[in-house]
Amino acid sequence: MIKLYYSPGACSLAPHIVLEELGIAFESVLVSLKDGEQHKADFLRVNPRARVPALVVDGKLLTECPAILTYLGGGYAARGLWPKETWKQAEALSLMSWLSSSVHIAVAGIFRPERYSADMAAKESINATSKATLLNYYADIERMLTGKSFFAGSQYTVCDPYLLVFYRWGHRIGVDMKLQFPNWTKHALRVASRPTVKRVLEVEGIKIDG
Repeated sequence: MIKLYYSPGACSLAPHIVLEELGIAFESVLVSLKDGEQHKADFLRVNPRARVPALVVDGKLLTECPAILTYLGGGYAARGLWPKETWKQAEALSLMSWLSSSVHIAVAGIFRPERYSADMAAKESINATSKATLLNYYADIERMLTGKSFFAGSQYTVCDPYLLVFYRWGHRIGVDMKLQFPNWTKHALRVASRPTVKRVLEVEGIKIDG
């Protein structure tokens, strides 16, 4: 039995899409971050770190997007969402690790600067610095996607819905994604056009542009 604990529009969107794409049986459990449900006792018994995504497989807990996406992609490799070549697998892990450890941290500085300082003046500085850093990271992603249908080239992998998460977040912080990042916009529209992605976006009640 597989359970995915997710919140609409959070980074849990990526494994939510991948599970739908794999076509395997799973249960999705809504944990509303905006309502603080991640801090309630029921969810803390699942994941004491109070974060989504959390994937429970036969009673065992797995957290962190790169780990969950690696498990889903590699564990169901016959479904075609995981690169076959070891080098390509390493590139996928490199990208997902960077998205988690660097790009996501910059986003957190914008959405949740209170994680880094209780001083209001410091929060403003954290926000500004994080946005400048994030835009540099986004420029890197734009270059990565130049001339490609998907991150791995012609193959759609678990990396692509993870990139879609950050594309959405760019819209949310007021970046003109279409103007500044045309390659990434084409990629995002290509991913969002997939029937499985459309279903998950509808379930979560979100769009890719906000």
